[in-house]
Amino acid sequence: MVEIITLLLVFLTGIAAGFFDSTLGAGGLVSVPSLVFLGLPAQVAIATDRFGTVGQTVAAMFKFGKAKKIVWKYVPVFAIISLLGSFIGANILLNINQEILQKVVGFLMVILLAFIFIKPNIGIRQNKVSKSKIILGLMIYFLIMVLGGFFGQGTGPLVFYTLTYFLGFTMIEVLATGIIPWFVLSLSSLIVFALSGIIDYRNGIVLLVGMAIGGYLGAHIALKKGNVWLRRLFIAFVIIAAIKLLLF
Repeated sequence: MVEIITLLLVFLTGIAAGFFDSTLGAGGLVSVPSLVFLGLPAQVAIATDRFGTVGQTVAAMFKFGKAKKIVWKYVPVFAIISLLGSFIGANILLNINQEILQKVVGFLMVILLAFIFIKPNIGIRQNKVSKSKIILGLMIYFLIMVLGGFFGQGTGPLVFYTLTYFLGFTMIEVLATGIIPWFVLSLSSLIVFALSGIIDYRNGIVLLVGMAIGGYLGAHIALKKGNVWLRRLFIAFVIIAAIKLLLF
């Protein structure tokens, strides 16, 4: 009975995490702490969450692709950067202090939140940007992918900041285009995690199904509500996430 209840909680966690991944790119802030609470060691929770993310990315990719919101010209370079970054990051996971890292990410989220208020149109409509700004944005994106390879919590909002400010994307375009390289990142880091034997496949399969359902629902609502709604949700979520990372 206890095992059934645990699997049900994992499934519900997957739905919630998949929803937040497809609307904010930050489902790891829900799934990883929940898996730890349910008894998984921190490293196993991160690896198992990455396994479940495959379900969310496939479902959201289908929905966003059907709506033609993916900026395909950036997909190849994002995929290559994600592949390299995730491989480096997944290997770092075994030798990193997660508590210190989450404080750093929380601090960055607070600092960068100011840009949302300084630039009220960021993420609402497409903006023209210079080549030098795009190059700088891609360099920052690589660093975020390295971080995402071993620490999924909070990296989604950092991607939002980078792609909207440096590359001129709208909020929905960030979600839609970023889903493909994140899928590449998930698969590549999964190989490292699998070889290290730190994936809990029983919970992972249940989480994958839940995240696929939540991911599809999240993508549907994001497309229906639009960029302004996503921006408001993003601001509220970043404030809550930063408090969680810094104080808990």
